[in-house]
Amino acid sequence: MRLTRGKLLKQPDWTEWQASEYTQLEQYDRQGMFGNPVAVTSDDAVFNLVWTYVVKELDKRKKARCTCDGSTRSGQVRVLDYTYANCVDQTSSRLFYAVSAAENLQIYGADVSNAFGEAPPPKQGFYIRPDKAFTHWWVNCKGRAPIQHGHVIPILAAMQGHPEAGRLWEKHADAILRSIGLTPTIHEPCLYSGIVNGDRVIFLRQVDDFAVAAPSERTANILFDLIDDRITFPLKRMGLIDMFNGLDIAQTKHYIKLSCRTYIKRISTEHLATWMSVKDMPNRPTPLPSKDTFMRDFLSAQGTKDDVEQAKLAKEMGFGYRKGIGQLIYPYMTCRPDLSYAVVRASQYSSFPAPIHYHGVRHALKYLYCTRDDGIYFWRTTPNDALPDVPPPPINSNAHDLLHDGRPIHDALDPHGYMDSDWGACLRTRRSFGGTCIRLAGGPIAYRSSLQKTVASSSTEAEFMEASDTGKMMLFVRSIMNDLGIPQGAASLLYENNDACTAIGNVQKPTNRTRHIDIRYFALCEWIERDLLFLERIDTTQNMSDHFTKQLNPVLFARHTDYVMGRIPPEYSPCFPGFASLRKEKKRAKPRNTPLDLSEAHPAAAAAARLSAAWTSVLDILQPRHLRM
Repeated sequence: MRLTRGKLLKQPDWTEWQASEYTQLEQYDRQGMFGNPVAVTSDDAVFNLVWTYVVKELDKRKKARCTCDGSTRSGQVRVLDYTYANCVDQTSSRLFYAVSAAENLQIYGADVSNAFGEAPPPKQGFYIRPDKAFTHWWVNCKGRAPIQHGHVIPILAAMQGHPEAGRLWEKHADAILRSIGLTPTIHEPCLYSGIVNGDRVIFLRQVDDFAVAAPSERTANILFDLIDDRITFPLKRMGLIDMFNGLDIAQTKHYIKLSCRTYIKRISTEHLATWMSVKDMPNRPTPLPSKDTFMRDFLSAQGTKDDVEQAKLAKEMGFGYRKGIGQLIYPYMTCRPDLSYAVVRASQYSSFPAPIHYHGVRHALKYLYCTRDDGIYFWRTTPNDALPDVPPPPINSNAHDLLHDGRPIHDALDPHGYMDSDWGACLRTRRSFGGTCIRLAGGPIAYRSSLQKTVASSSTEAEFMEASDTGKMMLFVRSIMNDLGIPQGAASLLYENNDACTAIGNVQKPTNRTRHIDIRYFALCEWIERDLLFLERIDTTQNMSDHFTKQLNPVLFARHTDYVMGRIPPEYSPCFPGFASLRKEKKRAKPRNTPLDLSEAHPAAAAAARLSAAWTSVLDILQPRHLRM
């Protein structure tokens, strides 16, 4: 429910919300935001105030935020400078966590209060029209004379809501971070590195939220102290982060895990109360039903274009199709590559979905709820004894199906990629479906499922086009790692299961059948010639990007996602010997359909797993029947 001032006035906790309003305006006042009331002419830019009220997810505190309505509908905004402000890319965000794990760092968070108010004002001078909340604060809290009718308040700093405010704050924050010795990467201006107190740190800036990866909390606090000296209000320090920008972060002795359990629980509440029941979900579910007949019908079905019928269908299904797709996109983009193929495929039918498309999205939402604890794992090179010793993640595949022997071995800071394509997969356009996964520290930092832009006349062409696009992603990753002080001297390996594609790329051996391929894709050959990349042959059964191009049966899906999600500890991890020994034991002693449980190779983890199982049984008894799985 959207909170408004009118609704909050009628609630018993209104005084708490009003105190939050006063706190917000008081902070603005201390930053020198407000001038004295003045009369203005019709040519002056005067904006209304906009209040938003939220309960913060992290600490459940009530927060009132005051901004100005600087949208074009006000008719008075004049943009006299650039407005674009950088926001950290999801690939860069995952790379930050991967490098933090590989270098055995701990991540601490901080938040800037009234960040935009720290920056200078935009070139366009403007005013705000005082509302009831502002007038009440002005007279009763500040003890100032009432504001005359028709008078407005000059704004003397950047205020959130003005189109230029975001960029002004970014430039101001960047100047602060540079002044304390941090250097941004070229292609990701929100990611910094430097030396603080003799220790290497990596810094992530997401608007007004900061995360610093450092060897200790002392080093992180020294960095935050340096920032405090350059802003009006001290940073709100969050300590060792367990949530950052909507993601749940688990920092443990052996790995860093990214998940969105909190988000999934929130969006699932509405569905559980209406149509969702997970009793019929199998033990090892897949995002879409794995029956061949379902996928055939799903890809060929066409929905009605009648708006009335579409509205009737949405009401019958219990949710809007685009809303369901939107709820799936966030976890897919942030930390759930296992949803990749299902989400991209389902989103192609957003305009006119058929009933079977709704059933597919329903199944994906149920899968998301059943696997709400899943996430991406990045593995440490050495144990961090300052962090909790948490059980290793469960592995869904059995020992035989993992096909671990013969897989490529990479160091923690050695980026490598996998790519694949499903030739002519689109039944309407005959375009191919491509998939890419780039890994670091045992987990994925970049991944993608998408239809290729043009029709490929052969499977080789489709694979070569995908290899070229994967090469671009890898060059981006290499550039950032070089800027972070992690040299990329050797060529990065890209694993491909098409012999002709690897020959064209590595040996530059085009044929009569490939001369028509667009020139831009042959940039890959130049990158290989410069020793930036190299294509390596891999067997299809071990190519984890196969998961990104098609719907797989439960056995193949479990195998590929165990590796894609980073559940399998890499060879450099201290957890790998336990995994290897347990895998051999399972292959000798247990049936093929028995999933691996790494906690059996870890005494403390085994005890924790037994305790967790006991609590799960208790919670199942206490939980309402409609919420039980």
